[in-house]
Amino acid sequence: MYLLILLWLSSVRPTYILTISSVLPEPVAFYPLNKHFTTNDEQNRPQLRGSASNVVLTRGPHNEARGAYEFSGNSNSYIEFPNGGGILDVQHSFTLMCWVRPGGQDGQIFNYKKTGAWGVQIWIVAGKFFDRVTKYPNHAFLPAIISDQPLKVRKWVHVAATYNHLTGANSIYVNGVLSKTRNIGTGYRISTNDAAVRMGVKKG
Repeated sequence: MYLLILLWLSSVRPTYILTISSVLPEPVAFYPLNKHFTTNDEQNRPQLRGSASNVVLTRGPHNEARGAYEFSGNSNSYIEFPNGGGILDVQHSFTLMCWVRPGGQDGQIFNYKKTGAWGVQIWIVAGKFFDRVTKYPNHAFLPAIISDQPLKVRKWVHVAATYNHLTGANSIYVNGVLSKTRNIGTGYRISTNDAAVRMGVKKG
C-alpha cells in the first residue's frame, strides 16, 4: 500500500475551506515524509522525529523520486511519531491531511494511539475513507463518518479529516471537496494525548 507524504496536524479546518480574510495559524506539525526530511517534521525538531519500520521510499503524488513512503500492509509496517509532553496533543479541534495511494487493502492510515484503545483516527474501510473521533480520557467512540467516494486503486488522492469543537462538525474532504460531514457534539476534550501516534499498523 502506498501511503502518506504529508501529515498536517492543526487545530483548525483545512486552509482551502477557510475564507481569504481568515488568519491561518501554523500547523502543530508538518511531515513531508520524503527523501529530504525522512520521518522528521519540516522544522527538523528532534523531539518530533518519527521512527520507521518496514516502509520504503517510493515515488510521490507528483511522480517525484523518493517523494513518499510505501507501507507494506504487514503487521510491522508503520511510522511512529512521539507525542511526549503532549507536543501533538491538540485537545479540542483538529485537522489531519495526507496524500494516499491505496493498494486495494483496507487498514489504518493514522491513529492517535499506537496500542490499546483507539484515539482520533483515519482508516480505509470498505475501500473508502473512514474517520472517527474519540473522547478523552476513556477513548469512548463518537459517531464515525465514511466518505462517499470509493477509492481508486493505485491512484493518488488527498484526504483531510477535521473536527471543529465550536460547531461539533466532523468532516472528510477528498481532493479538497467536502465528502461527508456529521455533527458529533461539542463540549468535550478529544483523545489526542497518547505518548506516541502511528501511521500504518496499530499494535494488536
